[in-house]
Parts: sequence; structure tokens; C-alpha cells
Amino acid sequence: MMDLQERLRRFGGTVETTVPEMIAADIVRGRRAVRRRRAAQAATGAAVAAVAAFTFTTVAGQSAVPGARSTAESVTGGLALVDYRGEQPKYFTIAKVPEGYFIQNDDETGLMIAPDRARNPGPDVDPSKDTLYDPRFYTDKIGIFLERSDYRGPQEGDTVTVAGRPAVVHPIGDTTQLIIAVSDRVSATIQADVPITRAQLLELGEGLTVSREAIDRMGAATGKAGK
Repeated sequence: MMDLQERLRRFGGTVETTVPEMIAADIVRGRRAVRRRRAAQAATGAAVAAVAAFTFTTVAGQSAVPGARSTAESVTGGLALVDYRGEQPKYFTIAKVPEGYFIQNDDETGLMIAPDRARNPGPDVDPSKDTLYDPRFYTDKIGIFLERSDYRGPQEGDTVTVAGRPAVVHPIGDTTQLIIAVSDRVSATIQADVPITRAQLLELGEGLTVSREAIDRMGAATGKAGK
């Protein structure tokens, strides 16, 4: 019979610490699994919603001319970047969006850029259960958000320069973040959960401008890390 010491030796080992990146990656994978299951259960509704992808881009109820294709378009990315022709958000200016995407939500803390099919749910879609229609979820979207740099701390990744500002390309699970220092205290993060290339992600960053008002408000925000 195996004694207690032998059992402990067999089951022993180093316990790895769970880090925020691992948690975020698990959340992304879980959301994708839920999305695939719901898509299989409501294929008809998804087909109806997909028709919206052929409409012209509109923002805040105003029609916009379809954007011209970007000269930096990459076939391997799966999506083409186009000039953004809609109404600009109050606190941000964007130059490029993926073709067939619109601004789903914007406020002083950030933007959510979603596929056109999220604009009008089909008859069999419950917006309260499908995260595509919920602007709080990043799955299959591009999220842009501001945060105090000292809240996040240093991030691992490739150091780059975007629009003359220091930035980091930071992989997190199956997604990629581009973290841009827009001031000494505030960072703008572009989180892409869509099939675009690194070059396209950098192009999105090059075309992003954050208003001074939004930067100042975020910089003045308080929290545990700021005390």
C-alpha cells in the first residue's frame, strides 16, 4: 500500500499563480464557446441578422457614404480597413474601421466598434442573451477604452511607436491589445477580437485621436492605485 509520504510526493508540484491575463483569456474562450453554441441553436436568426451587413454604415441615425478601401488592406487579416465616414464621436476621432462595422457605443471612457449585423437583431434573437448586441461585451468587436496607466502597470509585449507616442502590442489570450500612452497618466487601449493583422491594428492606432477633455477626466479619476 502506498504510504502518505509517497502520495504527497506524487501529487506535489509547483502551483502557478493565476494572473489577470490568464483570467481574461479564459473569459474570452468561454464567451466564444457560448457564442458558437447559441449560433448553432439559432441559425435562422443569425442568417436574418447577417443581411444587415450589406447596408450602408450609419451612426446616430445618419446615413454615411461607404468608406473607401484602405491602401494598407491585408488579405491575410480576414477584414479590410476602410476610411470612417460616419459622424465622429464626441471624445474621440477615428480614421479607420473594418469594412462593415459601426460604432455601437461611445462615451468619454471609450468606444465599441461592432459588425453591422449587430445593428438590428433578427426576429429570433434575444439581445439580452446574445453578447453581440450588448455594447458591454468585446467578443467579435473592437473595443477602445481609456484607463489610468498606473492602474494597469507595465505590460509585456512588443514596444512600438504609434502616431509619435510610445505603445505596446500586448497579446492577451486569443486577442491582441494595442496600448498607447496618450498622456503621462492615461493610456488608450485598442482591443481587437476580430481577424485583423498586426499592421492593421497599428493602422487603427495611427488614426485614433483622444480629446483633451477625455484624457483630463480619466487622469483625474481616483482609485486604490491612485492613492
